[in-house]
Amino acid sequence: MKNERVTHTPKGLTDVLWGEAEEKFHIEAVARDVFHKNGYKMVQMPTFEYFDVYHTATPNKAESMFKFFDTDGRMLALRPEFTTSVARLAATKPVGEELPLRLCYSGSAFQNDEAFSQARQREFTQVGIELIGENSAEADAEVIKVAIETLVEAGMKEFQIDIGQVGYFLGLAESAKLTTGSADTLRRMINDKDFVAIEQFLEKFSMAEELKQAFLEMPNRFGEISVVDEALAETCVSEKAKDALENLKQVYKILKAQGLEQYISIDLGMVPHLDYYTGLIFKGVAYGVGFPICSGGRYDNLMEKFGRKLPATGVAIGIERLMSALKDEKDAEEKGNASGYVTVALAKGRLAELSVEIFEKLGFDVAEMKTKTRKLIFTDEERKFKFILVKASDVPTYVEYGAADIGVVGKDTLLESGKNLYEILDLGFGTCKMAVAGPAHMKGNLDGKNIMRVASKYPEIARDYFHRTKGQTVDIIKLNGSVELGPLVGLSQVIVDIVESGKTLHENGLEVLEDICPLSARLVVNRVSMKLHREAIVKLIQEIKGELR
Repeated sequence: MKNERVTHTPKGLTDVLWGEAEEKFHIEAVARDVFHKNGYKMVQMPTFEYFDVYHTATPNKAESMFKFFDTDGRMLALRPEFTTSVARLAATKPVGEELPLRLCYSGSAFQNDEAFSQARQREFTQVGIELIGENSAEADAEVIKVAIETLVEAGMKEFQIDIGQVGYFLGLAESAKLTTGSADTLRRMINDKDFVAIEQFLEKFSMAEELKQAFLEMPNRFGEISVVDEALAETCVSEKAKDALENLKQVYKILKAQGLEQYISIDLGMVPHLDYYTGLIFKGVAYGVGFPICSGGRYDNLMEKFGRKLPATGVAIGIERLMSALKDEKDAEEKGNASGYVTVALAKGRLAELSVEIFEKLGFDVAEMKTKTRKLIFTDEERKFKFILVKASDVPTYVEYGAADIGVVGKDTLLESGKNLYEILDLGFGTCKMAVAGPAHMKGNLDGKNIMRVASKYPEIARDYFHRTKGQTVDIIKLNGSVELGPLVGLSQVIVDIVESGKTLHENGLEVLEDICPLSARLVVNRVSMKLHREAIVKLIQEIKGELR
């Protein structure tokens, strides 16, 4: 039998053949040329460093690093990104005393991510710049300008740079007296535009009503520069939050003066890792790619970790993602720009039927969808919407990759998939719960001593509940059907499954032991589509909200 490890590349790695390789090298060359023209000097760092270098700078990325040991037993890691290595180099090497430093790079980075796609490989190529030693709106604007020039020179026509400011959120969080943990939890919810979770989370705190409203409005505040003025008009804005918003306005003013405002959009709800970014942040988005093609921002605290306190800002551009965006843009042009439609992915079965009822009430043409047909794609030509019917477990995938702009899917499927989406609305139907179930004698005994094996159709949800939430080490056994059999035949002590009436559990001598979370149908949106189809999607969201009231 042929050894596949001899003839295949490892998962998440790929060979690049000549045509694609030539295109890739061309884009890298274009980027280096743009960097050079703007005064940036090329540096090259080791492919791997001591693990401590990366862990000190970005501890949140520790789990996704490729780690190994040298002959002296010291832990090493392949670089997960370039900025940390550039910061170490600039802080520890005599690269020049005259500030600011303008450095650039090109090469491969590595992440041992469990989820793989064309845009998220274990090995990927990045080019980028770092402007070190200057803390000003002019420096932030310069980095964004260079990023735009690079994308344009590479051939991109339709793209958008979203800019935000983490200082605005930090200022609100300080005013609300949130702990570091609570602030980070809320930050993630706002960054994911998870409106349902934000509202539920804020109910736990006794803060001023205007502060709650400011947090609730953050995910909605994206688009024109006017959203910054709306935020500034709030009575709860502290000096720290105000300074951040004024910085954002100044950067926008500089870019507008350079004729670049057509590429710029504001997003006050963009709040990535608080332990890394300290000020202005931005990312580039384009049709067809469910991930940013570039991202960057200000990170004034990173250099100090390597012994030299200097402000810094920069941007990284993903070459593979840019290539994918260029291909999709070319395909769209050849097809007559079919991206003018907003595509909605519906889960086949009961969820689709209930979803169609909502769209019908909103005046959409769904008559054909209500007939007995084997068609999978339906179009409302008047409103320029397409509806596609897919398997429930595939809805998050279609939406994440941009094949659909919007999806309607159960919360259980979202939790299990772990996809990178905006969760916008709880639609209120398909209600049930995820629970731990088993024999009655297990009630109150769900600890590490009494439970060793858990059977479930939802291994990720089960793992998250037992391993992360409860801190228990258990074996998770994935089953695809009749999960109730697990405890009955000794395969597992308990199960994790969806519970509606509980009738099936009762008939098999089982009962709910612990509730994990409530479930219902959710409206999800692709992160890029939320920006590029903003008007149509926001209008639909408001219409659905009105129908649900």
